[in-house]
Amino acid sequence: MKNLLYVLTLFALVAACQVSKNSTQTTSNQKNLLLFTVADDSTYTDEFIYVYKKNNINNDSAFSHADISDYLKLYQNFKLKIKEAKSRGMDTTDAFHKEYDTYKEQLKKPYLSENKVTDQLIKEAYDRYKQDINASHILIMVGENASPEDTLKAYNKIIDIRQKAIDGADFGKLAKEYSEDPSAQNNGGNLGYFTSMQMVYPFESAAYNTPEGEISKPVRTKFGYHIIKVINKRPSHGRVEVSHIMIRIDQDKADSLEARNKIFEIYDQANGGVNWDELAQEFSEDINTKNTGGKLPIFGLGKFPFAFQEAAFALQTPGQISDPVMSPYGWHIIKLEKKLPIESFQEMEPTIQNRISRDSRAQISKKLFITKLKKENEFSEYPFADKLSTFADSTLTKGKWTAPKDVEVLNNRIFSIKEKTYTAKDFFTHVAKNQTPNSYAPKDYMEQMYNNYIDQKLLAYEEEHLEDKYLDYRMLVKEYKEGILLFQLMEEEVWNKAVKDSTGLKSYYEKNLDKYQAGKRVEATIYNAKSQDIIDEIKNSLKNNTTLDKAELEREYNQKGALSLQIKQDVFEQEEEEVIDQVEWTEGIQEKELNGRFNLIVIKKVLPPGPKALDQIKGMVISDYQNYLEKQWVDQLREKYPVKVNEKGRKYIYEQLEKK
Repeated sequence: MKNLLYVLTLFALVAACQVSKNSTQTTSNQKNLLLFTVADDSTYTDEFIYVYKKNNINNDSAFSHADISDYLKLYQNFKLKIKEAKSRGMDTTDAFHKEYDTYKEQLKKPYLSENKVTDQLIKEAYDRYKQDINASHILIMVGENASPEDTLKAYNKIIDIRQKAIDGADFGKLAKEYSEDPSAQNNGGNLGYFTSMQMVYPFESAAYNTPEGEISKPVRTKFGYHIIKVINKRPSHGRVEVSHIMIRIDQDKADSLEARNKIFEIYDQANGGVNWDELAQEFSEDINTKNTGGKLPIFGLGKFPFAFQEAAFALQTPGQISDPVMSPYGWHIIKLEKKLPIESFQEMEPTIQNRISRDSRAQISKKLFITKLKKENEFSEYPFADKLSTFADSTLTKGKWTAPKDVEVLNNRIFSIKEKTYTAKDFFTHVAKNQTPNSYAPKDYMEQMYNNYIDQKLLAYEEEHLEDKYLDYRMLVKEYKEGILLFQLMEEEVWNKAVKDSTGLKSYYEKNLDKYQAGKRVEATIYNAKSQDIIDEIKNSLKNNTTLDKAELEREYNQKGALSLQIKQDVFEQEEEEVIDQVEWTEGIQEKELNGRFNLIVIKKVLPPGPKALDQIKGMVISDYQNYLEKQWVDQLREKYPVKVNEKGRKYIYEQLEKK
């Protein structure tokens, strides 16, 4: 039964990973009959059919009448144990709830997002990783919560600047004159090369969607309005692994000149054949890498300063050394170790998905999911919802707002989700509890809180009804819950008991000696060496009656090579060890060369057929003893909790599962 638990848990984990792409919505046209009861606990046909199909998905020999019948007995045994666990209160402990609630929260996540959109965003991000973009931008800052007047003013300004650029004005000069990005004074708005997931999503999309050499339309981000000039697009340079030697620079010009002269001298020595690792150890001022040949972790675009990464990516063949290059950290020379392509989609998908969940892209999925929930859950608004913002005043943006006390106002309905209706009182209570000081206009803040409140209630309603809506989810939650209970119970009743009960184990072994019989055997030591010289040395030691310790011998000979000498000491049966089968089974010393290795076989005793010693097969006996204890225990549980099968339910599962 321990294997059944592992199967259930394994498939629950697999399904949890895949459910975002294969969620099954409950349908009402499938029968769901009572299959069997364990005392007063019922199991229905939909559960058994679901679990059977999932656990036999790759088993071509399943789905026969006999196989289904056997599985039904196993499933009854499984439910008997769950009944016992519940009767002991195992599902009421704090430890159980902590573990169960953690699993449940993880299982919910795929069902509370717009999966198709997320999949599309992941694919889009990966496709963009295949291309690097060099672009410049001009920013006119305006806050996300700015007034319409300020927003329009910023928009008109960026439109005017864009027109100047289109008319032929130098983009870099315009950036220095107008851009409110502080770095524009130094770089003329140029951002260097970047790739997917390195800029905020609206900016990234505008850059990738603008043809090379052209200027984008204004794009709004959380920073303000941008226009982007795409200078160059190139295939991704992938990733590189490099080593470097660095000489730091200070603000003092004399020190900077000294650092420059020093790096050029090191560069000449490296190209002249002086060992790179020695140069790094002696001269590099990067304390984290100097003792490892200057080696840096594998990196892609955007991980290091622009000048450094461009010099690294420009190297073509392993061992090639760059000209000295300066970064904000100092002067470097860079040696290419190896070039690597971008990782495959399968390798990058989990990382991209995780980053999207923390990126502005997540809001796209959320908005579409909320729209979907409104439709599926019959969301409806009432006219009074339009009046909510009129109750906002300056106290709201100070975090000191109080709700009106007019009962007639508070009882007004504002929206409903299926059968559940929310009133102005519900919303105002939420506002009073969650308000914080902010810079919004009071009405805007009230409207934002109202929209967030709708989202919260829609998500909460969906979460409450996941088990009704999705068969996969309902079954997974049930499997996790029962899997945790079964594991705890089996540890107490079978697994630990079999290991700790040495008297019972010995008694079981003695009563079942016929199961543990061995044929003719030899007690022997095998010295397996890479050379005949080692065998001769050991043989001489044995002739001189020298005591040979296995661990000491292996340690001594394997100092020059890990596989110089391997020693096995055991009682061997036929067909258990190839070299033993190829020598005479007589007491004494024999030699045999096999598979390019040299063997010295010392047979101490030849043993007649008989029972294997308990200490030699203890693992096997413990496993058999566990099965014995489990069978006895299940028999007791069947007496304690009567199992009754519903014939209509049993007939139905055969109709649904049996291959004709």
